[in-house]
Amino acid sequence: MRFITFLLLSSATGFLALAQEIIWVRIMMYYTGGGPEVFAYVLGSYLTGIAIGSWWTRKLCSQKIGSILISRMLFLSCIVFYLSIGSISYFHTLFTGPIIYILVILVTVFSGTIFPLLAHFGIKTEQVGQRLSWIYLANIIGATVGTGITGFYLMENYSITQIIVFVFTAGLILSLFVSLFSQGSKQLLGYIVITGLFFIFVQQWHNTIFANFLEKVHYKKDYVLKGNYKFSNENRSGIIATHYNKEIGCDVIYGGGVYDSCFNVNPDGPNGINRVYAIVKLHPSPKKVLVIGLSSGSWVRALTYSNLFEKIDVVEINHGYLDLIKHYSEQSKIFKDSRVTIHIDDGRRWLNRNKDKYDFILMNTTFHWRSYITNLVSSDFLKIIKLHLEPGGVVYYNTTGSEDIVYTAATIFKHVVKFSSFVAASDRSFTVDPVISKSFASTFLNGDKPVLNGTKAIKNILSNPLPDIREQILSRYDLIEITDDNMAVEYKHKVKHYFNPEMSWEKMFKRLF
Repeated sequence: MRFITFLLLSSATGFLALAQEIIWVRIMMYYTGGGPEVFAYVLGSYLTGIAIGSWWTRKLCSQKIGSILISRMLFLSCIVFYLSIGSISYFHTLFTGPIIYILVILVTVFSGTIFPLLAHFGIKTEQVGQRLSWIYLANIIGATVGTGITGFYLMENYSITQIIVFVFTAGLILSLFVSLFSQGSKQLLGYIVITGLFFIFVQQWHNTIFANFLEKVHYKKDYVLKGNYKFSNENRSGIIATHYNKEIGCDVIYGGGVYDSCFNVNPDGPNGINRVYAIVKLHPSPKKVLVIGLSSGSWVRALTYSNLFEKIDVVEINHGYLDLIKHYSEQSKIFKDSRVTIHIDDGRRWLNRNKDKYDFILMNTTFHWRSYITNLVSSDFLKIIKLHLEPGGVVYYNTTGSEDIVYTAATIFKHVVKFSSFVAASDRSFTVDPVISKSFASTFLNGDKPVLNGTKAIKNILSNPLPDIREQILSRYDLIEITDDNMAVEYKHKVKHYFNPEMSWEKMFKRLF
């Protein structure tokens, strides 16, 4: 029974450790706006903390006080975890950048002592290797379950600040449970009192410490100027929020801590929505359209103004966008349009499961430097897209300034053009008759009112020659094809920054001597 208890403790501590790590990743992803290096940095910080904690355990094991030491380390781990994240919220202008990763290391130092302590005090037999493997297996099982429950259940149903309380509370309860096996009545009473005081502290001050936590992590030093979100939604797919932007005069929607879109359908508006209306110059008569990524719903609403489209499928991985769109009357009209069907799914997975083909596929993709963007701009994904295009079909998506994205499109399709920050690719030439384009533009009506007539947007669209740039872009040697394996769009430029050949030691010495 004693050894089984240690197995359960190993499993429970593995659960807590991975739950804490997922929380840190979620916070740091939001803090950086989805930096691709975040997971590696958090994992590295965790492993560093575990290494320090394991080294520290060498001295701790000399204290022959049994499982009470494990209880203390669990207690300290939970307290430091809670206060570290709380300090980021409360002192958001002080704890920034690398300092946060130092906090991650500090938290993990205490939790890093627990597994060696379990092995040291839990194995009282000559079968050391066998017993150690069982403790290790239990720890891995707990870590796996912790990942699943935290990532799939807790983050789907609770806010990040609520999850922090859950994990903190679970750790304190576990610590108190362990203490029951080792302390005398007086010591146990004192331990219960201390634990109770921390429970009371959290109940009384949690909402104050973590007030507007996401806004502080997002805006950082600009929080005082920008204030609180208007609406927000948290689920396992991410964190999204809206906020009124005084500078551009509309509600902005943020996805994962970065600009996502703006609630605007005016062709001359501030969110560059003129790019979606450029469809009149890219395809003569698209009937079936697929939109990957819903965001504010403004782009889909713009498409619904034209009766030329017979079918508009939308694939969005985060159902939270639907809840936010319901607060905006114009964008929420897409839910009543019979031509619009919204699928909550991953874009690539949905395409692999469906055989439908489209005349036009639109993706207002996020910034090219963000984590996981490779999934939507790699040549591997474009090959999947190509299978879902009708003959002469067009894929049209945001490059956010990355020429590598344009280059990748040119390796898959025969014709490539650019409009603003967007690239359009097809195996059909982009030579739409100007008369057809004007006629197409006239079909965009909001009720009886023409949407595009007399706007700067349509004048710019119709006057843009859209030259084919495929051969030109393929001739450049400074660009590379983005694949699922190299993830070049996420890491290429940062690698160049740190490993710039012009800044090599060899060239530095040549300049010196």
